Amino acid sequence: MPERPSFSRFLVGAAPSGRPSFLHAYAAMWLHLLAGVPVLVFAVEAPLLQALPPMAISSLSLGILLYGLGSRQYGLLVNLVPYAVGLRLAIDPASLDYAFLIAAVIITLVSACLLVSWEYRRYTREHDGGERGMPLGVTLASAAAILLLLIYGLQLP
Repeated sequence: MPERPSFSRFLVGAAPSGRPSFLHAYAAMWLHLLAGVPVLVFAVEAPLLQALPPMAISSLSLGILLYGLGSRQYGLLVNLVPYAVGLRLAIDPASLDYAFLIAAVIITLVSACLLVSWEYRRYTREHDGGERGMPLGVTLASAAAILLLLIYGLQLP
């Protein structure tokens, strides 16, 4: 009997599957972040601590966008908004209110949670024969983080 791959190996494409590898989107995300931050710091002269958080959100959104396009999950195109907001805030922090960054974080986190949940269901369907959702603890922790960010964003002036 072949050994069952772990969920992380399934995601990065080490296990054969009929879906695109998450590894390409993950690599593009890190490349965008590692190349974009020095460009912002040296070319645009943005302060590092002001450029890094919006670029991190923008890079994560780009990774989700690329995976959504590759896997034909066009609902993930909603990540165009956090990508644009992150880039705009990284280039010119005074151009948008801080609440836009909170909204971008919420959209990106919800998309990431949905993406991982979809892939976990596919993983359990292909390897266990049944379809199970994410473990309850992971779902509750993700929902709590998103809810806390939403409450914080609503309390901003």
